[in-house]
Amino acid sequence: MIIAVVGKGGVGKTTIAALLLRRLLDTRETPVLLIDADPSSCLGSALAMRVKKTLAQIRDGMRDSTGRPKTMSQAEWLALQAEDAIAENNGFDLLTMGHPEGKGCYCFVNNLIRDHLARLARSYRHVLLDCEAGLEHLSRRTTGRADILVCVATRSRMSAEAIHRALSIYRELNCGLPRRVDLIMNGLQPDDPRLHEIAAMASNGHGAFSHVLTVPHDEDIVAIESAGRSLLELNHTSTAASALRSWEIA
Repeated sequence: MIIAVVGKGGVGKTTIAALLLRRLLDTRETPVLLIDADPSSCLGSALAMRVKKTLAQIRDGMRDSTGRPKTMSQAEWLALQAEDAIAENNGFDLLTMGHPEGKGCYCFVNNLIRDHLARLARSYRHVLLDCEAGLEHLSRRTTGRADILVCVATRSRMSAEAIHRALSIYRELNCGLPRRVDLIMNGLQPDDPRLHEIAAMASNGHGAFSHVLTVPHDEDIVAIESAGRSLLELNHTSTAASALRSWEIA
């Protein structure tokens, strides 16, 4: 399945994406292709993984014809470079998209990237994307329609409005929403009085969410991030890990 994590910048999308990856690993839903599609490219840091190269750097090089042998097609060159950009780990691989396009048309190169990622994704059981707020990667540079949208919000009204806009964009691009749209309220307790208000604001006009989960503030996550360690090291008994224990693919 293709699982896309969406939401306003600063709501903790990257942290939630790392915790969902951990959940997939714990339930043996592997291998997973993890795609960092957020221009801030923080997912590698959250997992204490070194990113050698991004697809944006490869894309820029292809537009400038930098280093490509004349005997090799652009598609072949992209496949070779993209393989080198994949950071491997136990049960999952990480691919980082990098910065948005610069000036000029990137349509041809983006089409090559989309086609390559579609072929690459067939080698994995699931694809998990940490998306940018505008969902551009879902529509233009990755594998297209998601099977599960995981929307991340906080107690702020703006985070709910951002989800509502993202769902509207997705519906317009794909002629409807996927069969499953989940909401994860980051930093909230299950009895928070704002929970239902934010959920209703985010889903307004789009129907009810398939699942609504809360992930309370977790000092263990703060300690791990401060130490530059991987969020996959988070103890199974931690507040955040426990909160997502009920999240399942099925």
